[in-house]
Amino acid sequence: MFVETSRAAREVQLGHDSEGRTVNLQRLRYFTAVAEELHFGRAAERLHMSQPPLSQQIRLLESELDAALFDRSTRRVTLTDAGRFLYPEAVRLLAAADGVERLMEQRREGQTGTLRVGFVDSAAYEVMPRVLSEYRRRRPRVDFELHTLSSDEQVEALRAGRIDLGIGRAVADPAHVESTLVMDERLLLAVGASHRLAASPAACLRDLSGEPIIGFDRSVSPSLHAVLAGMLAIGGVAYDPMIEATEYTTILGFVAAGEGVAIVPAGVQTFRPPGLVYVPLEDASASVPLLLLRGAGEPLPLVSHALEVVAELY
Repeated sequence: MFVETSRAAREVQLGHDSEGRTVNLQRLRYFTAVAEELHFGRAAERLHMSQPPLSQQIRLLESELDAALFDRSTRRVTLTDAGRFLYPEAVRLLAAADGVERLMEQRREGQTGTLRVGFVDSAAYEVMPRVLSEYRRRRPRVDFELHTLSSDEQVEALRAGRIDLGIGRAVADPAHVESTLVMDERLLLAVGASHRLAASPAACLRDLSGEPIIGFDRSVSPSLHAVLAGMLAIGGVAYDPMIEATEYTTILGFVAAGEGVAIVPAGVQTFRPPGLVYVPLEDASASVPLLLLRGAGEPLPLVSHALEVVAELY
């Protein structure tokens, strides 16, 4: 159905004038104040400005739009047809602009946005769910982009700007990556149910001499491999896993099947497949740090909130 555009609509083209120039949003704010007050003096007082500059801004807006917006021929100020057409559109545009400003302010304050997090596999069992649950409770409009990465991969991702925050075990580049200690996490020995140590109340690292070990892939996480190798070397045990994997579910599955033993962080013990037993390690050195990793410098608001949550939880 063909509908003829009204003269007022033809006269007012919001967004750009006849020469393609963008209409000044501040002048639209001045216009709506005058349109609502129908009095330049009261509108100026409401806008905390004097009347002459307000009148000048309205004339500039009328020039931009090539349309008279107010009838000043009588002692009363009234809207012209073009002004009546413009008013609801101006209110809509200003509300949209204010909404954008609020969104950007919320983003600057860390109320909205996307937090990109890398985390070691062992943190997925207890730490990550707990931290993310509390973070989401406090900042429900923040989205998360989650990546399972080794500590070494997290450091590289932080340097490349692919993640904002890491939860890892080691800092391979302290000049560019800062760390905050979450906890020193105890290590456990995972054995099959029929293993000789399965019924023991505790074990020592030296008990692993001659045992087939299943461990985390050294090519993916050389830092963790070096830490465990150094720890076992103190007890005279060589750390050279016969089977390596990139996920603890796989490692523990092999252990449950009787293929060997594994040294694992305490946080993974919530995963209990049939045939698997966790035995505490009594060595004082049997622990590994869990760290929050971030790029050096002033942290982003989203990252700062994460630091606050972890500090309160741990």
